[in-house]
Amino acid sequence: MVYNLLLVDDEKPIREKLINNTDWTGNDYQVFAAADGAEALEIIKNKGIDILVTDIQMPKLSGMNLIEKARESSSQLKVIVISGFAEFEYAQKSIRFGVNEYLLKPFRSKKLLEVVNKARDELIEEKNNEQRLASLRAEMSSYINENKLNSIYNWLIDDQFFQHQSLIMDRIDLNAVLKRGSRDDILKTVNKIIDELESVDLNREKLYVVLNNLILESFKIIKDLDYRVEDLLEIINKERIEKIDSENLKEIEIILKEFLLRLHDLISFNPDDKNQQIISEMKEYIAANYQDGITLSEMARKFNLSSGHLSNLFHEETGESFSDYLNMIRLNKAKELLKTTDDKIYQIADQLGFNDAYYFSSWFKKLVGASPTTYRDNINLL
Repeated sequence: MVYNLLLVDDEKPIREKLINNTDWTGNDYQVFAAADGAEALEIIKNKGIDILVTDIQMPKLSGMNLIEKARESSSQLKVIVISGFAEFEYAQKSIRFGVNEYLLKPFRSKKLLEVVNKARDELIEEKNNEQRLASLRAEMSSYINENKLNSIYNWLIDDQFFQHQSLIMDRIDLNAVLKRGSRDDILKTVNKIIDELESVDLNREKLYVVLNNLILESFKIIKDLDYRVEDLLEIINKERIEKIDSENLKEIEIILKEFLLRLHDLISFNPDDKNQQIISEMKEYIAANYQDGITLSEMARKFNLSSGHLSNLFHEETGESFSDYLNMIRLNKAKELLKTTDDKIYQIADQLGFNDAYYFSSWFKKLVGASPTTYRDNINLL
C-alpha cells in the first residue's frame, strides 16, 4: 500500500533536500510538497494525506496553525514537526496538537525516514485495530442473534456506543500516560475521556463497560511492572464505583482522576538520586550518539518518561534545556575538529550528523559568530 506524505518547508533548499535525499517511492510513499502552511492545507484537504512533515516558522500559516486546521480535515493524520534549536522548546509545548514526533535541525535523512516509517506503522496498527474491533462486533452480534438473548445485551453491539467505546480506548495511551506522563498529563487524559463520554448516550451498563476497560487496562499495565494484586486493589474505591450514576459525569471524572493519579504515583516515584542517574545516563547517551539526530521524544521513550517531564527534569538538573545542551556538545566537537584536524568542512559536517556543509556552516556561524573556515584560520585570535 502506498501512503501519501506531505513535506512542508518555506526554505526551498531545505524543502528540496527533504524531497530528494530519501528514496520515498522505494519506501512506498507518494510525496507532495508545499512552500507554506496555506498551500499545505489545500493539499491535505484534497489529496488524503496520511503523514505530514512540517516546519514551525512559515509565512501565511505557521506550522502549529497548519496542524490545528489539518486536524479538522483528518483526525488520523500523523504529524512530524521539524524545527531549529531556537524553536524546539516551543514545538515541544505544542503536544496538544497531537504531534507524533519532533526532529531538531539538523538531522540525517535516514532519521527522517525512520520517524516517517514509525508514523506509518502506527497508521497500520490503528487500521488493524479497527478491523479487529469490527470483527469482534460482528461475532458478538451473531452470537446474540443466534441465541435470541434478551434485548438488554443489545447495547454491546449498538453502533454508536461501539464506535465511541473504540474511540475512547484508541485515543488515549494509558501505557504512556501512567509510565511516562506527568500528573498534569493524567488530568488531561481524564478530561479527554469525559469529553468522549459526553458525546454518547450512556446508560449505567454501557458506562460500566467503559470504566471496566479503563480499569483493567490500567491494572494490566502496572501488573506488568510486578506490583502485587493487593497493591492494586487498595487503589480502587469500590464503594464509590458501585454508586456511579450515568448522568453524573462530574462524579465519574473525580473517581477516574483519583484512581489514575494514585496509580501514577505508585509507579512513577523517582527520588533525587534516581533523577540524577537518569540525567547522567542521558548525557552519556548524547555523548555517544549526538551525530545521529537525537530528539527529546526519542530520549523520553528510552527512559520511560513523558517528553514534558523529561524536558523539565533535564533543565532542573543541568540548568539548561535539552536542545541547548545538545547543540553545545556538537559545537564543542566541531571546534575540536577544526582545531586538531585538517579535515575538510564537509567531512566535519558529516561527522557531526549534518546532511550538507552549507547548513553546518550556517549553524556554526549562528552560534559562534564566524564561519568554520574563518574560525579555523583565526583560532589564536578567537
